[in-house]
Amino acid sequence: MKNLNRLNNFSFPAIAAAIIITAGLALGVGIPAIKDWQLKNVDKLLEEASSTNDQSTKLGLLAQAALLGKNDPLATERYAQNLWQAGEYNSTIKAYQESFLNVNPSYLGVLALKANEPNKAKGFFEQSNREGENDEALSGLAIVEFINNNPSKGCEYADRSRKLNLSSKQAELAGEICEISQNKSSLNARQQAYTKLDAFMYTQALDELQKLPTKNVSDWIAIAKIHANTGNLTAAIDSLKLANNQSPENAEVMKLLISYLNADNRGGETQIYVDRLNELQFKNYQSK
Repeated sequence: MKNLNRLNNFSFPAIAAAIIITAGLALGVGIPAIKDWQLKNVDKLLEEASSTNDQSTKLGLLAQAALLGKNDPLATERYAQNLWQAGEYNSTIKAYQESFLNVNPSYLGVLALKANEPNKAKGFFEQSNREGENDEALSGLAIVEFINNNPSKGCEYADRSRKLNLSSKQAELAGEICEISQNKSSLNARQQAYTKLDAFMYTQALDELQKLPTKNVSDWIAIAKIHANTGNLTAAIDSLKLANNQSPENAEVMKLLISYLNADNRGGETQIYVDRLNELQFKNYQSK
């Protein structure tokens, strides 16, 4: 889900200084005073970001910290994590790529799968595998092939992944997807749908969840999250309303509804669920 209200709260003097400093660091200029200045200002920006509850302000401060601290793992990680929480999935990947850190391509591949970008993920997994064949990259490539409806190729990668590491969870997941594609799986329809969801196979998982003759609250939550992740907030909200009808006092459903309604700029409806959630929390507090 994209954060539609995100603002760019950048300090342009800070950006100019960051460019100069990071360029110097990239060129190997090891002046102690510059490094000391860099660390102090990165720490200051991170501290300011921690003290604000406004998400757009927080992201702006963290963006400056990441720009100034391209060689600082903490600055990059904090910025990337907050981008991910805001639904800025591709920006998360970009934040890692633009840093001076040596980030595992397979990790970026998993992020791309989560972001519903299988072809981008394929490039990262192939890069990782070129650096040395490994089970993470091979299982990632398997998932990409399953998403792209190439099950035979996917099974080939899954088999190679399992041979490299029999205890790999990723290889085990890819192998299970292979068995599902060959109609050899012992899992029932709901279990197969959630297995595909675990592999970030959003389209296939959504299709199978929607086909379930009877859906429980967890199914509707999963369906809503898939819709939100692929940018369809209206469908996500509609799914959560069905979940709310089934379980009117489910706090998780109401919290997600509030989040998605706010993201879809439907503040009027949001207040309905805010009030219900507050009533539920007060009721639970009284019962203790």
